[in-house]
Amino acid sequence: MKKKIIIIAIVIVIIGALVGVYFGYVKPLVEAKKAYNDIVSTINDKNNKLDNSIDNLQKLVNSGEKPLDESLTESSKEIIKEAQADKYVIEKMPSGRKKIEQATEKLKNENIDYTDITNKLDNQTNNLSKSIESYKKFINPTQDYVISKLATIDEVGSIMPATEDNDPNEQLNKEKGYTCDIYFESKNVDRSKIYDSEGKDILTIGTEGGGSIEVYKTEEDAIKRRDYLAGYDGGIFASGTHRVVGTTLIRTSHKLNATQQKELEQKIIDALAN
Repeated sequence: MKKKIIIIAIVIVIIGALVGVYFGYVKPLVEAKKAYNDIVSTINDKNNKLDNSIDNLQKLVNSGEKPLDESLTESSKEIIKEAQADKYVIEKMPSGRKKIEQATEKLKNENIDYTDITNKLDNQTNNLSKSIESYKKFINPTQDYVISKLATIDEVGSIMPATEDNDPNEQLNKEKGYTCDIYFESKNVDRSKIYDSEGKDILTIGTEGGGSIEVYKTEEDAIKRRDYLAGYDGGIFASGTHRVVGTTLIRTSHKLNATQQKELEQKIIDALAN
């Protein structure tokens, strides 16, 4: 009987010790770890959303597709770097309840909020995507498309496309030549200053009357044409400005002043891009 009492007493002591260990050490440790994991899970959710926004922009940058606004590529890379630097790196859970509780409190006090940088990334992704789509409109646009867009510009008067029968340069549809060449009038050009223009149509007058849009099969062909025209810049045969976007060569009259040329060129780009 005495033996049984001793055994029971020992069991009670052991159970008491185990209960004490559980409530004094195990339970607080489990609760500390849970609290730590909960806050880590919340931060990980935020990090995942940030990563998703970063990835969306990075994919566009990595695609190699050209945007109409070339500066967007570099600015996108800078925003990605900024976002990566802002991302909070969670350290490994420390050992010991006290340290875990301290780490949890520290994470709570970080007040991690990626709203501003995520909005910045998403807006940049949207802008870059739109700019890429705008650039595509300068890749082999049709004659009808170019004419319809030129017609939306207030400064532009009469518009006339060249045909194989009346093409002044005789390059329409030829190897390395343009697939369409559309001449247009600028209301800012004084026709009285154009030699022998009385009663003539805009195609006969040529780019002097306002400008023209030449569309090529490849960007290389368009650049080659631009460089050819650039060879006359500053001389008596200078024909005005000549800017390549995609496979499209935009030309403006040398009868316009420099400011008018730049403004008209930009109006044309904006019209074709939208």
